[in-house]
Amino acid sequence: MINIHVRRLKVQIFACFLKNRLILYLSVLVALKLHANMPTASLTKTSQLSNKLFKTCLYLVALSIPMYYRINALAVVLLAISWILTDDFKATLTQLKKRPLLIGWIIWYGLHAISYFYSDDKTIAGADLESKLSILLLPLIIGTQRKENEAQLKGVFTSFLLGLVIICFLSIGSSYLAYQEGHQLSHFFYHQLVHFADANAVYMSWYVLIGIAILLLAPPTFFFTKNKGIQIATIIILELFLLMLSARMVLLCQFAIILPILIYQSTKKDFTKGLINSGFAIVLLAIYGIVFLTNNPIKERFKEMTPSQTKNWVSKEDPSKQQFNNFTLRIFIWKTSMESIQQEHLYWYGSGIGDVAAIQQKTIEKHNFELNEGNRAKKIWEFNMHNMYIQELFMLGIIGLLTFLFILCRPLFFKFSTPYKWLFWSFQLTSIAVFFIESALQTQAGIIFFSFFSMLFLQHYYSSKETNQTV
Repeated sequence: MINIHVRRLKVQIFACFLKNRLILYLSVLVALKLHANMPTASLTKTSQLSNKLFKTCLYLVALSIPMYYRINALAVVLLAISWILTDDFKATLTQLKKRPLLIGWIIWYGLHAISYFYSDDKTIAGADLESKLSILLLPLIIGTQRKENEAQLKGVFTSFLLGLVIICFLSIGSSYLAYQEGHQLSHFFYHQLVHFADANAVYMSWYVLIGIAILLLAPPTFFFTKNKGIQIATIIILELFLLMLSARMVLLCQFAIILPILIYQSTKKDFTKGLINSGFAIVLLAIYGIVFLTNNPIKERFKEMTPSQTKNWVSKEDPSKQQFNNFTLRIFIWKTSMESIQQEHLYWYGSGIGDVAAIQQKTIEKHNFELNEGNRAKKIWEFNMHNMYIQELFMLGIIGLLTFLFILCRPLFFKFSTPYKWLFWSFQLTSIAVFFIESALQTQAGIIFFSFFSMLFLQHYYSSKETNQTV
């Protein structure tokens, strides 16, 4: 009976995920009441069904990550409900005590919750807390699972890769239809490529690169098929999609993180395989070289970072010429956000999660003389920082930033005994790089993806460690 009452309290937290909270609340309470009134034999059958439901919801979350973000959020709700039906609350607390990094995640969310009370704009602060509930819930739902389950991890990887391939074909198909109307090649690149799904090209590139890393770095037992032809075809499809998305930081991560790790780990095991992977990297590098030697939208994205494209923004002589591009806008936001932190003395505990835009507006308006009319009309203060580290310092101060850095960097020092360590390091290092150019954990697209895969990897690490200690 105690567990039933505890579960009813937890339902109120999960209800924040849906707009119609009353329907979710009532439906789960009915399920719990039926669960409580069942005889023992029925409970055993129900437990088996609940476990299957939990696994299905886990796969659904992975499949829907590249999809429309509301579908993904709904999948997380279903996962939370299935967890309520299967979870042993006492066992969850026991596992939580054994896995300190999960507590770090919960503390980090707690700092956001505390900052709600010193934020002036409670509406924005409340919405921010609600959007970040996955940071609190997924460590409990996934991170505290007790057993290693390679079949489950394989199912998650397969579902995620399937979702990526589906969104790839849908994106190219949608872009082709748009091209037929306007005959603009730009429909096949960057944000316009995934516009139909209301997606961001940088986040989608992040997903795709991790999908490629799974195919290249996960042990063979984790592959959805033993057919090498299907694996190679999937890599080629995702590489093409990644190139078309043309997100600069993610493309750099492929050559600076994923491919070096691939070559190192394969050479360490088998020198011949290392040579083959080195050849793959050289071919890929040659393809990108050809792309940059010709005129195309991908090359134009990188030209935005050259001095010829930024000089008008740097100069204050003629504001009418100071048109922001994707790169210089980020620099302007970083500059003004650091000014805000210094002027408002936000270093220790930050502005709170609700007041970032209001403080930024005051600072940016001081720079209006540097901006042309079009740039002033953009309401740049409503944008996030496009840098997760600056965002954390701004909102939560040095304590929040250090907690965030602990969550990011501590796993890099784990001593892995599982064969997927290279994949985990690739995921972690790529995420650290992406956070330099995106406030990824200020959006559902980044929060669910990073929290979900982090918890999968941490759960597998902790459970394998505990298994080895008992042997």
